[in-house]
Amino acid sequence: MADLYIRQQSGRTHFSLPPNWQLLTFAEFNDRSGLDDAQAATLQALKMPVDHPPLSKTLGSKMNVAVIIEDPSRASPKQQVLRAVLAELKSAGITRDRIVVVLGLGTHRRVESPELEQVYGRDLVASYEFVNHDCHAADLVPVGKLTSGTAVKINRRVYEADFVIGIGSIFPHPLNGFGGGGKIMFPAVANFEAILEHHLKYAFREGSGLNHLSNNNFYIEIQKLSVQAGLNFIVNSVLDHNDCLYRVVCGDPIGAHATGVAMSRDILTMPFKGLSDVTIITSFPYAEGTQIMKPFAPASEITRPGGTIIVVADCHVPLSEDYLTGCERFRREHAPYLKTAVFERFDHNQRIMEDGAPEFNMSMAQALLAQNDYRVILVSRDIDDRTARRLGFEHADTMDQALALARKRIDRAQVHVVPAGGVILPIVLE
Repeated sequence: MADLYIRQQSGRTHFSLPPNWQLLTFAEFNDRSGLDDAQAATLQALKMPVDHPPLSKTLGSKMNVAVIIEDPSRASPKQQVLRAVLAELKSAGITRDRIVVVLGLGTHRRVESPELEQVYGRDLVASYEFVNHDCHAADLVPVGKLTSGTAVKINRRVYEADFVIGIGSIFPHPLNGFGGGGKIMFPAVANFEAILEHHLKYAFREGSGLNHLSNNNFYIEIQKLSVQAGLNFIVNSVLDHNDCLYRVVCGDPIGAHATGVAMSRDILTMPFKGLSDVTIITSFPYAEGTQIMKPFAPASEITRPGGTIIVVADCHVPLSEDYLTGCERFRREHAPYLKTAVFERFDHNQRIMEDGAPEFNMSMAQALLAQNDYRVILVSRDIDDRTARRLGFEHADTMDQALALARKRIDRAQVHVVPAGGVILPIVLE
């Protein structure tokens, strides 16, 4: 049998399956040649943009440029990419006073010093204007509407720019199919009301999910709105299974994103031999409380209904008390019909966590939907037994404990093992 392991922030944890458990798939990626110099890679990509002229042939020295950049929660080499983009703007004759760097926070928290300087570069923060997007700001500008008719507004500094460049990253996304592309405009610099309604309407519905684009209304509306709002050009880092830079793509927001998605599919697609009775998966590379639910997306695609998901999670940023209370209350009020209740709530544009941002509600929905369809065992030393049970999960401190717990109900099992659950695109073979 293969030398089985799962990945955590501290490294690999090795383990063996119990007797009578059959391994179907060990989803181990082969390391590929990545890029060590993100700034050089970006400068090279900028010479050959996809479906768009080079910036040197597009920009004029009198143009005002807004550069939207993703927030610190993303693993991309954003500072190095930003340096390359700013160097390109300088070569086009655009002075610093005509450039604003807008942090595309969506509904996420503000970024203040010293984190701002650490993530984006002290010298850049001192030399250029950096602005935190505020999704509740009074001066957001209407640029379009959701299909429901709700107004979509964007950051005024972005709206007023003559040219808008978005810096983001492409990786598997449980709702949008993939990160990157138009997401750097909507939801990244949009208004809270439109972001919330869009997420509640399309999340976890048919078509929404990992690797889905063509029939994914969550993604389709984002792309449409990003064009309406004036996103002119994107620079996207394609991330590999180690959450490291594989390639840089840039150009037209739709064409360049499609090119990057093809690269992501090429390096992250993994075949699985049918559905498993037990799936062992990790949240790696995610270690923030709300994001450790993301591996439920691939796990639900490769585990039979009623099966067991053992999810191994580091949780270096803990879940809030409001999050835990919200999960407890919802489970108490709606068990055993959690899935029905989640969708009924979302269909009426109502949140699970009434005062929570969209990302909190999406995370809670992932946790609730997973426990509706599967037995979930959470393996974590950062989350104790009581906290796991408040989420609706069983708990184990170690992999050996989790396997012993699972085996009490499952003597014989077919098993998938996924060492890095946050960066995989599963394909189930017949």
